[in-house]
Amino acid sequence: MADQNLSGAEEYVSLSIQIAKPIDPMGEKNVRQTVEKANGVLADSLHITEKTLTICYDPVRIGKDEVINLLKQAGTQFESVQTDRAPLL
Repeated sequence: MADQNLSGAEEYVSLSIQIAKPIDPMGEKNVRQTVEKANGVLADSLHITEKTLTICYDPVRIGKDEVINLLKQAGTQFESVQTDRAPLL
């Protein structure tokens, strides 16, 4: 799992992605493995449905574009991306 040593001041950003086509089981496995290795991405927040993928990340440790690129490298095809600030707790 990604580094979870938190300082207590984190504010995660929620990333919601409309996917172009459903992710098959192998694709989902690739996405999950990629997310688990990424520093600054909250792997437990990954949620995949037929039409959307949502995940939270720490913008201090990893940028939105980096998260998007990681997901694309894992095989996800996007239609649109939306971000919202979301306090961790």
